Amino acid sequence: MPEVTTKRLFVRAYLDFAFKRRKAVVACSLLLGAAAFFVSLKIRLDPDLESLLPRKTETFRALRETNKRFGSADLFTIAIVMDDADSVARIQDEIDSTLKKDWPDLVYSQVARDNAFFEQHALLYLPSAYLKDILGKLKQVELDLGNRTPLGVDLLSDDSLPARKAPPLQWFKADLPQQLGLPDEAADAFTAFFQAGKNGPAPPGEFDPKQGIPARLRARLMGKTREGKTVGLVQAVLKYPSSDIDYVKTVLARSKALLGPSQSRYGSALSIGVEGPYRELEEVNSLSRNGMIATVISIALNILILFAYFRSAAPVLLLGWQAAFTCILTLALTALTYGRLNLYTVFVISILFGMGIDYFTYVLGYAQRQVSAGRSWIEALEEALDALFFSLIVSAATTIAGLLTLLVSKFVGFYEFGILASIGVALSLISTFLIMPSFIFTWESMHAKLPRIWPSLVSRHAPLRMPVWLKKQGSRKIVPFSAAVIGAGTLILACFVPRVRFEYDFDKLRDTHQKSERHLPVSVALNSHRTSSQPVVVLARDSAAMAALHDTLFQRLTVEKDPLLRSFLTLTTFVPPADSQRMRMEYIHAIAASAGKRIFDHAGGDDSAVIAKLRKLGQTAAFSSADIPAWAANLLRERDGSFGKIGFIYGNYNSSNAIEAGKFQDRYGHFDVNGEHLSAYSSSFVFSDITRIVKADSRKLFACLAVILLLLLGLILRSRKLLLICGIEMAVGVIWTLGLMGLFHVKVGVFNLIVITTLQDYSVDVCTYLLLGYLRLGRHRLWELYSGIGLLVAVCTLSTAAGFVGMLFTSHLGIASIGKFAVIGLPAILVTSLGLTPWLAMKFIRDDEVLAGGAP
Repeated sequence: MPEVTTKRLFVRAYLDFAFKRRKAVVACSLLLGAAAFFVSLKIRLDPDLESLLPRKTETFRALRETNKRFGSADLFTIAIVMDDADSVARIQDEIDSTLKKDWPDLVYSQVARDNAFFEQHALLYLPSAYLKDILGKLKQVELDLGNRTPLGVDLLSDDSLPARKAPPLQWFKADLPQQLGLPDEAADAFTAFFQAGKNGPAPPGEFDPKQGIPARLRARLMGKTREGKTVGLVQAVLKYPSSDIDYVKTVLARSKALLGPSQSRYGSALSIGVEGPYRELEEVNSLSRNGMIATVISIALNILILFAYFRSAAPVLLLGWQAAFTCILTLALTALTYGRLNLYTVFVISILFGMGIDYFTYVLGYAQRQVSAGRSWIEALEEALDALFFSLIVSAATTIAGLLTLLVSKFVGFYEFGILASIGVALSLISTFLIMPSFIFTWESMHAKLPRIWPSLVSRHAPLRMPVWLKKQGSRKIVPFSAAVIGAGTLILACFVPRVRFEYDFDKLRDTHQKSERHLPVSVALNSHRTSSQPVVVLARDSAAMAALHDTLFQRLTVEKDPLLRSFLTLTTFVPPADSQRMRMEYIHAIAASAGKRIFDHAGGDDSAVIAKLRKLGQTAAFSSADIPAWAANLLRERDGSFGKIGFIYGNYNSSNAIEAGKFQDRYGHFDVNGEHLSAYSSSFVFSDITRIVKADSRKLFACLAVILLLLLGLILRSRKLLLICGIEMAVGVIWTLGLMGLFHVKVGVFNLIVITTLQDYSVDVCTYLLLGYLRLGRHRLWELYSGIGLLVAVCTLSTAAGFVGMLFTSHLGIASIGKFAVIGLPAILVTSLGLTPWLAMKFIRDDEVLAGGAP
């Protein structure tokens, strides 16, 4: 006869209520589930990493200021592909006209970049030192021509002199535009003028996208593919960024109406579509698709695991509903609080389905054994809830405490995951105690009324048990052997822990489905040689600060020759200061006068081509910002129409690599000029910030959670020996997990580091279940411990792992890394717990402590 405690009296009282009011409880829970389901439909998916940045970071503040003052740094791009260039130009003009007329959120749009202005004023962009050097080379050529002039040759004739024997002069370096910080948008035009011998077609083997485009259309954003197709672009800047998912949906809906007439008119002869950041919400669609795949696979695996254990469909259906019910409630609360699921929380349902079903499985599995022994369901549930009460409470408390530890993280992804997952775990525990009994009673009453149609929760087949040979062999002999195996495995795997590496390249954590999607050949129409990363957008409060920044960047580029810096763009880049232009014009007048001499008519080869250009370029004049072409001005125009307070910096680094991005951010993400701190933003800074925050938070969370779990266990278990056993098991589990990751070359990263807290929690949970079971049974009933709690622990661990298995089949490599980490870690924790915990209990816990209960 079990001892009647206050806990048992409470359990019995509630079970009596749940039995008498079972229909009301079931009906209320069904209504609540239906209401929660409709609320959860309002959740939106947000795949943007920028939204996960802490609000107090400098990058986030810079992002908000950039969107507020400049609009979106993302280009809304429409690509047009046809055979005929004139038809492409006509479609470009139609779309551009419609955008300017009917799209109120348009900042500007363009279909051409006429570089004639920059070609005409090319020499004014060269510093005086370069102009002085050109003047010196002209005098050198003039002297050389004079030395090669034979007696009696008419210097006023157009006949060329014999070629000179000296090496050809290097008038301009090929990388001069970049050395001077000239913008990528205009660099090709400068290069065409500054490279000697660049008058003709592209050299053999070098593809020229402009070849074949009519001369009247060459200024357009247009080019030809190697297959002869003409590609044209319409590029626009909109007021809101592509990270605003609701806005992008609106943009794409309007785009269909915008492109529809052209598509209808030309049919299959035309390929047209939106490209770039606004393209078809593919990230959202992929995230939704991946979430659905992971959830379906996880649920299917959980069903198979439960069916393999219970050997009946009835328990699987009941437990499946209970898990689904708590997941729906969690989604509803998410819709009411955050209103969205991010890259980390979108898979919380598949994880919760596996984690939440554990509590139901423990109670139902334990109660089934009591019913099979001849007890009623009320008695069986009373015994189950009484025996497992502290195990369930400890498990839930440690899990929730671990998840809430994520609240100390600065990273929003961790923070939100911790809140949602802890809510789901709490709802699962509450549902186990308060709702599941009424469903069990209702289910069995239906079976009593319809025995042939409605199956019982107790199958004719007994639930899965441990093999009988384990009992015959004597579990007390097997336990030391398994502990020795775990110890040896720990020593071996500890050697592989140092091989665990961190993944810094976000390109290796992206969605592979997006990479395989077919895109129209935008780069052909841009005809740009840009190889740098996404630019850094720098914002100042006054033009003087931006002009000072220009000088700083010019110093770093031309004098310091910083290898990280490729080029930059400010208003000074397009419009040199008036005093600089006056000084340069003096040299330009001298160059024009010198190049105009008739003696240069006798120059040949590259000298002749360069001098001809200099004669043309010398016919220039100073200019102001009002004179530069509109497309160039738009690059630097803010929403209020002002100029001069915005700039762009292009770097030589891999923008998807967080380490390289971090180095560039340290160098070019922080500027203090004229007493003003300039705001600097780049999408690559997001990768850098997230990596730094996640790495710092993960170390802090690991240590903090270990301390919290040990303190919590100390308060609950009130035994230093039990606490020591849990601590040893946690350490061994970590070594096995990291060692296996090092062995199989599985990297940790910004996505899967969140699994560390889950594994720590689960290590404590499994160890606690086994220890409390040992305290009830003792060393003489180890086979019963393994066959009962041990088998339930295995089933629940596998069901939790199944919640992560679905992630392995997603196309997002970052999400798949979460699945890899968990699928390695959870079985490792299960194996080490089953193999080590009973042996540690035999060594540390005396028989009289078992008889005394050993724990509350």
